[in-house]
Amino acid sequence: MFDIGFFELLLISVVGLLVFGPEQFLDAVRTTLRWVRKLRRSFDDVRMEVQRELHNDEVMKQLKDSAAELEHEIRDATAPISDQMAAIERDTRAIENEPAPEQASPVKKHEAGAESP
Repeated sequence: MFDIGFFELLLISVVGLLVFGPEQFLDAVRTTLRWVRKLRRSFDDVRMEVQRELHNDEVMKQLKDSAAELEHEIRDATAPISDQMAAIERDTRAIENEPAPEQASPVKKHEAGAESP
């Protein structure tokens, strides 16, 4: 975290001894170490949370991509069936709109009967 070498640590210790005195120096070191540990723990927690969120975002992106790909494949697979169903529906409507041979219009039957005698 910090780039502190042995000589820098020794200099900080000597200054700390002069400032706090020999009785309070150990308490100051303990308090400082406690705060450093808390800071490290906090930074580690934040870093882990960010990594989790980034991983979750990546997973969500993969899921969305997979869902889009699956939807495209389903659409491609069902397109021929939908086309066939539409053709059958058109044919069915055309057959329903055509008059049956026995159901000729009364005008045509009358015209056919007038010419026969």
